[in-house]
Amino acid sequence: MEDINSQMEQQKKAPTAEFEYTLTDADYSTISSEALAIAASKEDSTTASYIKSSLSIPEGFAAAYVPSILTDAYPALGKNSVAKVAYNFNNGPKTYLTEYTDAGEYYISSSDYESIGGAVKVYKYFSPSNAPETYLPDLLAAKYPDAADGTLKMVTYKYATTDPAGGEVEVYSEDFATLNNFKTFSVAGDQTWYASSYSQDNFAKISGYVSADKASYDNEDWLVSPAIDLNGFTAPVMQINQAINYLNDQWDQIGIYISTDFDGTDVATATWTPVNITTLPTGSDYNFVTSERIDLSAYEGQSVYVAFKYNSSTTNAATWEVNWLKVYGTIEGSGSGTTDPEVITKSDFYRLDGTAWTMESDGVYALSSQDYDSMGSPGKYNNFSSSDNPDNYLPQFLSMKYPYAQDGDVLAVVYKYYSGSATTRADEYSFNMNAWTKYNPVEVKTDQFINVGSKWIFDPTVKFTMASADYQLIVDAVKADPEKKSLADSYGTAEFYYGASSHYNNFDIRLVKRTTGDFAQAEYSDLTEDEGNALIIDRMAEGVGVMLKAKFPNAVAQVSGVDVMYEVTVSTYENDGSYGTYVVTFQCTKSGPNPEFTLKEGPTKQ
Repeated sequence: MEDINSQMEQQKKAPTAEFEYTLTDADYSTISSEALAIAASKEDSTTASYIKSSLSIPEGFAAAYVPSILTDAYPALGKNSVAKVAYNFNNGPKTYLTEYTDAGEYYISSSDYESIGGAVKVYKYFSPSNAPETYLPDLLAAKYPDAADGTLKMVTYKYATTDPAGGEVEVYSEDFATLNNFKTFSVAGDQTWYASSYSQDNFAKISGYVSADKASYDNEDWLVSPAIDLNGFTAPVMQINQAINYLNDQWDQIGIYISTDFDGTDVATATWTPVNITTLPTGSDYNFVTSERIDLSAYEGQSVYVAFKYNSSTTNAATWEVNWLKVYGTIEGSGSGTTDPEVITKSDFYRLDGTAWTMESDGVYALSSQDYDSMGSPGKYNNFSSSDNPDNYLPQFLSMKYPYAQDGDVLAVVYKYYSGSATTRADEYSFNMNAWTKYNPVEVKTDQFINVGSKWIFDPTVKFTMASADYQLIVDAVKADPEKKSLADSYGTAEFYYGASSHYNNFDIRLVKRTTGDFAQAEYSDLTEDEGNALIIDRMAEGVGVMLKAKFPNAVAQVSGVDVMYEVTVSTYENDGSYGTYVVTFQCTKSGPNPEFTLKEGPTKQ
């Protein structure tokens, strides 16, 4: 008991002080070690270790660890001592950026371009006249039919910065190294089409003659191409390179046909139009002959199937070899006259919004291969790395990319970074004072700690004295209220409901201003002098609450689990013409936006 009394007596005699303190490198190291000692997970350990390396602390750590540092640094100080501690506060990464880095990347493939048709199919890139946003939503819908609403994808594709010059291009080509792209149909007989070769030539081949039997057989066999899309092309033509032997002038056994309604399964139900070819093989040797350019203009804008129909009989069985098939078409050009415009790799973000994929272009930009090239060294591999730090390139790049940026503009920049493998990263940049600046999660913050006798505790109380702008917030609220606006003066700097004046930086709490003159208010007429003065004081407190909601729209109810109080000092113009000072204390009871403040104490005259 004597020891306890002695400690209490020492505490009573302990000096008090108000002072400022800034955490040192050693303090961050101490906090890191203490946090590591109680880390319950790998994530906790990572956070604790980062405190030492970054010389910063995340949310909640100041309240938890600074008190012990103050106790060690100032063991002699006692109750009611106040320390304002400055430290590097780590806000953490911008969490929305992870949506871009984790979106998953969809690379537009050769088959994707081919499925579009026209110039995109031929060149396998998009261009100004064939804009990617025209086609990518449909490709995404086909690629991700079961995607959940809100799904985000990064789509990477080839893009020509100018349109190609146009002209005749190859729409389709088959060299018959295999028959994998074609379908074969055997209507009669055992002999069928197959892939063969001789010397340097590959070809599709069929013969109804069986040398082992030294006999010819009845056959009907079809070799049918896949759909050849002529959409987007004008003046399409076709050429065939073929050889025919042992025909004996029975040309009715050899036929080439075109269909637009073949269903891919039954040649008998399709409509087949014969192709008239004048430049033909001799029919009596294995010399390949290239046909003339066969006009297909009747099929512009359609998909066609080309079929090779073979017949043989027991009296005549030719051998037919088809070396290649090519289809050409003309693309209207709108480019600069070059057939090889600059082609770059670009990426865009698309989000599934209900049933449609829409591009997200506001607030985010993914670097293209052209962008990396413009920065020099990063263009070698189209990425950044430890030797090509993005922080050294992106600010200047953004200044050139966005010459008309305005203060306050914010942009998420997505890029590739190589560290063993290429990964997607994203940083937030903001434009202020003519420069793009990368978001820095670390800011200097000052918190208040008080000594309660036995220990130091975190005190998130916000203390300030109202300034002219604060009083004006109250005046503006009265001017905006239809029921109170008549109580604002003609200058717009004072009102007499709460009594705020931004011109004089005080509350006018004179009763006479409410009972006589332009701002007389009926509710005061039946009150005694004491009751009237009490109502004025109550309304002054109410006015402070109005000011707090306007001044702190994003106020939080708690910091590190401690209720947040607002201790506001106000000036007054009294009934006797003197000036006074009051203190009003509110508690934030609901976090913003649209926070709520509850009067806890006061107004108390000082």
